[in-house]
Amino acid sequence: MQINQDKIEKAIVEEAVENLTNDGGMISRINKAVDARIDKLFKDRANVQIDAAIDDAIRNGFDREYCKVTAWGEKAGAPTTIRKELDKVIGDYWNVRVDQNGKPASNSYGTYVTRAEWVMSRIVADDFNAQMKQHVVNVAGGLKDHLRRSLHETVNELLSNAFKVKSIDDATLQRTGDAYIQPAAK
Repeated sequence: MQINQDKIEKAIVEEAVENLTNDGGMISRINKAVDARIDKLFKDRANVQIDAAIDDAIRNGFDREYCKVTAWGEKAGAPTTIRKELDKVIGDYWNVRVDQNGKPASNSYGTYVTRAEWVMSRIVADDFNAQMKQHVVNVAGGLKDHLRRSLHETVNELLSNAFKVKSIDDATLQRTGDAYIQPAAK
């Protein structure tokens, strides 16, 4: 009896494949795993390409020429770009004349300044006010400290002149004036 090794290997492989395919939905799990892997690769690569396309469209969109149209679709004015229109709007915003409250001036009478000048003057004024408040606080603090020291020294001198007794606290105080301590306190 001759053993045909090829037939035996083929039978084992067929039986293993049949067991795997019939065992608890293995094919469906394999299909789900493959689909998940494909979805992940698609998301990773597709999102990068989509983001690059969006960035490119935005970057080029600001410099792409267009022409304004009327309500009937007729051209109104010369061709322009979004970048030029933004520059114009920003320039107009900062160059418009405003009143003392920062509101656009309704007439051309009076002394109006540009919005840029008004904003800068507000920034400078606010900074000046903050600096002055801090300076006043510093001066008031120094004045308070000096007044406190002066009052303390004056009261000590008056008490020393009025009471010619050496108290326990007198030993630690710095003396001012010519108050002599007569009898020592006990």
